[in-house]
Amino acid sequence: MFLESSELYDAIYHFKNYARECEILRAVIAVAAPGARTILDVACGTGEHDKFLKEHYAVDGIDLNENYLRAARVKNPAGRYTRADMIDFDLATTYDAVTCLFSAIGYVRTVARMNRAIACMARHVKPGGVLIVEPWLTPDDWKPGASFIHAGEIGADKVCRMSHSGQEGNLSVLLLHYLRGRPDGIEHYSEQLELGLFTRDEMTRAFESANMDVRYDAEGLMGRGLYLAHPRTQ
Repeated sequence: MFLESSELYDAIYHFKNYARECEILRAVIAVAAPGARTILDVACGTGEHDKFLKEHYAVDGIDLNENYLRAARVKNPAGRYTRADMIDFDLATTYDAVTCLFSAIGYVRTVARMNRAIACMARHVKPGGVLIVEPWLTPDDWKPGASFIHAGEIGADKVCRMSHSGQEGNLSVLLLHYLRGRPDGIEHYSEQLELGLFTRDEMTRAFESANMDVRYDAEGLMGRGLYLAHPRTQ
């Protein structure tokens, strides 16, 4: 995967307003879990959200990519960052808020694995806490055949990515081509990513099966919505 590099990841997604998203997230948490002090960031990536959240919370994270985790540790030195799969992890502690942002839930690919991921995250939420999941697109919202370009810089190097969207059953398929211009020439890479297209009903049932009450915020942080779930009281 070309974006195994945390530098390249941050360069491609430099357009994303993480600071603003964290302002919205803080407002959401203030209502959903008043007095929250701890956050677990599931699929934390390079820790760009955590860089802003650490000013207000104690933030830990998990991710499968050790390069991303190293970057996150630099951005949030006080955090505990663990290499783990979101469908099967146990940190032996709970948090006031557990987040899974930037549509990372789509990478589990299937409904069965999504159910496991939601259940696993739910087990890490304190009583009175909140689980916040930013979904990927639904099957109705996905538009195969679209193309997009994003560009950025790493020092003197220029980086651009063109993506083309396709679909295979309930999987959205992204064909990605990268160019990186270096002083000695241009490098080309390509990869294919697959993300599960989950319906609102499928997502809702996953939270309910994890013994959580859930509501959906259609706008969310960047227009993709948010699921806000609380552990049910006995």
